[in-house]
Amino acid sequence: MLKVVTKLLLIKNNLQFSRMSKEDSICWYHGKLSREAAEEILRDENYGNGSFLVRESNTAAGDYVLSVLYEGEIIHYQIRRHGEDAFFSIDEQTITHGLETLIEYYQEEAHGLVSKLSYICKKDPPPHDSRRHGRTNLLHRATKEGNYMVVSELLKCGYRSLEAKNQDGQTAVHLASRLGKDDILKKLIQSDANVNCRDTAGYAPLHYACQSNLPNTVRVLVQIGFANIQARNSETGWVPLHEAASRGHKDVVNVLLSLNAPANPRTSANEIPADLALRNGHFECAQILQNYKSPTPKTFKKDWYHGTLDRNEAVMLLKPHEDKDGAFLVRYSDRRGGMYVLTTVHARQYYHFHINTKDEFYFIDNGPYLDSLEHVIEHYSSMADGLPTLLQVPVKPQPKPPVPEMPPSLLNGLSATLPYKRAKHSPRRSLQVSPSSSTGGSPVLCKKSSLVADDGGGGGVDVSDDGDGCIDESDDFNDNRGKNISAGVNHICHEPRPPVPTRHPVIRDPTLHYEFIPADSVRLDEVIGEGEFGSVYKGAFHSPDGKQVNVAIKTLHKDHVDTNRDEFLREARVMMGLNHCCIVKLIGLCRGPPLLMVQELISLGSMLAYLLEFPDRVSPRYELKLWASQIACGMMYLEQQRFVHRDLAARNILLASRHQAKISDFGLSRALGSGSEYYKASQGGRWPIKWYAPESFNFGTFSHASDVWSFGVTLWEMFSYGQQPYGDMRGVEVIQLVENGERLSQSPRCPDEVYRIIEQCWAYLPRDRPTFSQLYQTFSSDPEYINMKELIPFETIS
Repeated sequence: MLKVVTKLLLIKNNLQFSRMSKEDSICWYHGKLSREAAEEILRDENYGNGSFLVRESNTAAGDYVLSVLYEGEIIHYQIRRHGEDAFFSIDEQTITHGLETLIEYYQEEAHGLVSKLSYICKKDPPPHDSRRHGRTNLLHRATKEGNYMVVSELLKCGYRSLEAKNQDGQTAVHLASRLGKDDILKKLIQSDANVNCRDTAGYAPLHYACQSNLPNTVRVLVQIGFANIQARNSETGWVPLHEAASRGHKDVVNVLLSLNAPANPRTSANEIPADLALRNGHFECAQILQNYKSPTPKTFKKDWYHGTLDRNEAVMLLKPHEDKDGAFLVRYSDRRGGMYVLTTVHARQYYHFHINTKDEFYFIDNGPYLDSLEHVIEHYSSMADGLPTLLQVPVKPQPKPPVPEMPPSLLNGLSATLPYKRAKHSPRRSLQVSPSSSTGGSPVLCKKSSLVADDGGGGGVDVSDDGDGCIDESDDFNDNRGKNISAGVNHICHEPRPPVPTRHPVIRDPTLHYEFIPADSVRLDEVIGEGEFGSVYKGAFHSPDGKQVNVAIKTLHKDHVDTNRDEFLREARVMMGLNHCCIVKLIGLCRGPPLLMVQELISLGSMLAYLLEFPDRVSPRYELKLWASQIACGMMYLEQQRFVHRDLAARNILLASRHQAKISDFGLSRALGSGSEYYKASQGGRWPIKWYAPESFNFGTFSHASDVWSFGVTLWEMFSYGQQPYGDMRGVEVIQLVENGERLSQSPRCPDEVYRIIEQCWAYLPRDRPTFSQLYQTFSSDPEYINMKELIPFETIS
C-alpha cells in the first residue's frame, strides 16, 4: 500500500512541476479581497497601465471582479458566472469557459476595457471550479479505468481537485456516472463531490446515467448524492427522464418515477417524455409513462388556497411570515381571464408565479405538467425546480363569516323567484319588497341603495396590484367630476322570470332542454376550464330517450357552494330563458348534490384562448368579422329579450367552430324591469372595469348601450389577437383615462373601418353609440363575403 501511495505522490509532483510555468502565468487571483485593498495593491505595484488582479465578488456569490489600473485610477469590472459551471463574461457578447480563458482574451486586446491586461499582480491560481480543464486529470484517469484503490487513496491523501474538469468539461462524477462505476461514485459523493455540475455539453451526471441505461447508478445519484432529478440540459431543456424515455430505457424510467420524478416534464420544444418515446418507436416505454398515476398529494387545498386576492392582499397575509423562507399561499387572480397565482417569500422578497393550465394539467413557467393544484404544491415542496425556494410554510386562509341559512323557496324551482340571502339592516342599505309589476311578475326583494360619500375605501374601486381593473358593486360610486352622489335611489327592479315553455324548443344540435336533470344521468370526465368559484368539465348527458350527448358541465367548488349558490342559480335561470344559435345553450340543471349546470359542449373553447394559441389561423377580414357579426346577432337577441349581459368580453365568447361564435357566462346578466331602459346595480360583487362604460363605473347603471361599449372592448381584444385591454393599468387608472377622453389605440392588424366602429362604440354618451342591430348589419354585410349572412341566421329558433 505504501508503494502505491508513493507512486501516486510522485505522479502528482511530476504533473505539478511540468505545469509550474503555466500556473505561474495565471497567478493573478487574490481571493476574497475588498475593493479598497485591491486598489492599494495595484497602486503599490506601480507597474503602469494594464496592471490587474482578479478577486472574488463581495456582492454576488459565484461572481468575480477584475480590477485594472489605468492613468492612476482603478477600474473594477464585474465578471459574471453563467449557471453552475465555469462560464464567465464581462459583457454579454463574449462568454468564455474558464476564468483563465477570459483573462487571456483581454490580454490579447482591450476588447472594450480601458486597456488590455498587461501586468499581473501575482498571488494564486484561480479556484479549480472556475477553470476550464481543472488542474489535473489524475482522478479522471483512475475513475475512467475503474481503479477504486487509486481513487480511494487519492481522496485519503487530501486530493483537492474533485471538481477538476477534463477537456470536455467533465468531472470525475460525470465519468463515474456515465460508466456505471457505482463504488467510485459513492466514494466521490462521500468526499463531497458535486453531483449537479454540468459539462460543456450542458449535461449533469444524472443525464449520463440515464443515457447509459444504468438504473442502479441513477439510484446512487438521487438517493445518496441527492442529485437534482429535474436538472435541465442548458441547451435542450431535457431532464433525465427525457434522456431515458427517448432511448426506451424502461428500467431507468421506472426508477425515476419511483423516485418521484414528475412524469410530464417539458423540453425547450415543449415535448414530454412520452412524446419522445413514441417518436423513437419505444411504445412500451411510452405506455408506462402514459399510464402512470401520480401519488395522491399529502397537501390539502384548505391549508393554502385563499380564493380571490390581489397582489397587495397576498403580501399583507404573508407579512407576518416574511422571515420564513418558503412561506406561501395560492390565490385566484382575475387578470387575463382568470388564473391561479402562487405567492411565496424568500429572503424577505415576495415572488408571484402564475399557475397556468393546459388541457387537464397545471404548470408554472417551463416546469412540468402536473395533475392538480395539490400536485403543484407537492412538487415544489420537494424541489425548488426554478423557484427561489422550496414551499415550506403554508399560510392558511382566514375563516369566513357564517353563511345565513337559505329560505325554503330554494326548492321551488327556477321558474319561481330566486332565493335570497338574509341581510343585516344598515344605515346605508335597507330592504324593501317591490310591488308586483304590471306584467304580473311575482314580487321580489330589492335593495334600495343610498349612495353616500366614500369613507376612505378607495371610492369603491378595487385597486388590486394584479391590474384586473375590477370594482366592488357593494361600494359607493363617484361621478365623473369627483363629486359624491348623496341622493337616495328608489329604483324598483324586478328579477327576470323566464317564460314557462309549453314544448321543448328545437335547436340546432340534438340536445334538448330539460329544466331539471337527475344526477345519475350526468357523467363528469376531464376538467376543461377553471373559474374563480368552480370548474367546467367535459362530460356526457344520457337523455330520457336514450341518447348520449357530449356536454359541458359547470360546477361549484365545495368551499363556494354556500356563498355562491344564489348566483349560480341566477345564471342558470337566465340561460333557461334564452334560445338562440349565437348563445350557449343550457340543457338543464342538476340539483345534486353536487349542483351542476349542464350546457352544450363548445368544442374549440374560449375565443380569447384560441386567438392567443392559434393567431395564424384567424384572418382579421374573415373569421374576426364573422365572429363579430355573430356576437352582435346574439346581443341583438338579448336586447329583444330585455337582458343586459354586463360581462361581454373575449374570454366569455366560445367557439363551436372556426365559423361559429357563441356568447356565454351569464353570471352578471340582469333583466330590465317593465318600462325601464337600464338596470341599476345594488348587489355586491367584482366588476370588470376595463370593459365597462362610463355610466356603469360612475353610477352603476347598465343598459344595452353599456353592453355596446363592452362590445367595442371585445372587438379591440379580437383584432389585437388577445392583448390585455389597458395592459397592467389598475381600475382607477382606466377610469381616469376614459374620463379624460382617451381610448385604446388601434392595433396593427385592425382594419381602419373596424377601428372606426370600435370608436363609435366608445362614445361617452350612451345615445351616441350604435345599436346592436346596426352593428349586426355592418358586420354581416361585408361586400367581400356575400354569403356572410348565411352563417349568421338572424331569426330566433323556437
